[in-house]
Amino acid sequence: MERSSNDPEAYLIDYHLHVVAHADRPMTVENILAYCEVAKVRGIRQMGITEHDRYLKDIDFEAFREARESSREVELRLGIEVDFVPGREEAMDHYASALPYDYVIGSVHRVGGEEVDNPHQRDIYEKWETYELYEAYYANVRAAALSGRFEVLGHPDLIKIFREFPEKDITPMLEETADAVAESGIVVDVNAAGLRKPIGEIYPSRKLLEMFHARGVPIILSSDAHAADEVAAG
Repeated sequence: MERSSNDPEAYLIDYHLHVVAHADRPMTVENILAYCEVAKVRGIRQMGITEHDRYLKDIDFEAFREARESSREVELRLGIEVDFVPGREEAMDHYASALPYDYVIGSVHRVGGEEVDNPHQRDIYEKWETYELYEAYYANVRAAALSGRFEVLGHPDLIKIFREFPEKDITPMLEETADAVAESGIVVDVNAAGLRKPIGEIYPSRKLLEMFHARGVPIILSSDAHAADEVAAG
């Protein structure tokens, strides 16, 4: 999914973004092409629309097909971002097979039923001892990678979003996660959304990204845009 920077045919991609986002707008041809226009201006040649699984009913496949045929300079792909939650395998499989996607992103947003990236559920960082929360989160990341359900692993260190870090060194935890990701063969989402969040850096961190690189883990690039002006941002 990603070409080498030494490849003479290399081009920029943005493979993780949301048009419907959090039910902010309908998936219409006009709205999709608005994203394509920003992508074109910013040098993106391929763009993948990956709505959150809970908005499956809002994905207008016919609008996507029409936009794909109309878009001349930006090649469109269709994916979906499935929330990996242990015990919800049937639901995950339903979302992942509902439409003829080009790829499926698996992302971990939840630990113990609460979202680690939701400002309204931020008290999860008070309910848990921080190191134990990180352990539970990365256990889910490893399980998502090894599940075989997904082509792409979304924003693999999302838990750092609010700059809540354990005092204890998490390097062994990250190494274990990098090993599992490499073993799985999954592609990692290098995601710029963190630049727009309190953490102020991409997902994954440079440290974790270097671990992936050392193990030969392939990557894609993404903005995780939830609005047209965020396409290719970062």
